[in-house]
Amino acid sequence: MKAAARAAGLCDIRVEERPVDVGVTEPEQLADYRFGQAHFAAWLDEIGPDRARLLRQEAAATIRPIMEPYRPIVVFLAALSPPRAPRSR
Repeated sequence: MKAAARAAGLCDIRVEERPVDVGVTEPEQLADYRFGQAHFAAWLDEIGPDRARLLRQEAAATIRPIMEPYRPIVVFLAALSPPRAPRSR
């Protein structure tokens, strides 16, 4: 990310990666979060609501024994744009 910010002409770049507590602590929440992503939408529509519900239940049951709170790594980037040269009139 720092290289991308530098390539974009930014300066005073600070990048930090850290886990963020998003409040997902139960297997059902994690299954809903994952299956709620856009790339699953068409497939879930195709299999229908009953099969989709069963799939979510199976996924939750599968991850229950190993579930830990979901804390994705998030990249925080702060930077400044360089000062502009004064325009001549």
